[in-house]
Amino acid sequence: MVKTLDAERRFVEMTGDMMEEHGLSHMAGRVLGALQVCVPPYLSMDELAERLQASRGSISMATRLLLRLSVIEKVSLPGHRRHYYRIRPGIWMDMYVQRTEHLQRHKELAALGLAALEGEPIEAKERLLEMMVFFDYVEEELPRLADRWKVRYPELKKERMAEYGGGS
Repeated sequence: MVKTLDAERRFVEMTGDMMEEHGLSHMAGRVLGALQVCVPPYLSMDELAERLQASRGSISMATRLLLRLSVIEKVSLPGHRRHYYRIRPGIWMDMYVQRTEHLQRHKELAALGLAALEGEPIEAKERLLEMMVFFDYVEEELPRLADRWKVRYPELKKERMAEYGGGS
């Protein structure tokens, strides 16, 4: 059991570090990590505070951020007065598919840079053109990626469940 707790703590801290690299707070990443490895798959505010050895205030700020980003959701359980938090099902693909607005903003930024270089030789515009073309490509591929994901997910999930002892 000690190894499991140590592995869980390591996972939670590494998730916090990784999410911090992506612009979230370290605590939001830790909350995300804790919700990824908890059994059952939800925790209350108090359980998160205890598990992460953090104040309710910092947990509250982190959960509000994750709720606002639609990464987690609040759930009520029959017979329980408190609210629980869990990872929103389907979040991973949704995070990428919903990035079209973000992709568009990158393209607009590239266009602004290209406008600033008006009259300059094409070589001066190469970096911005690469940026714009990359985001054109990603925006073009995201719908196909989402469609392929829907088809492949059940098969891949079945393989991973078998690999990690989940049966058929």
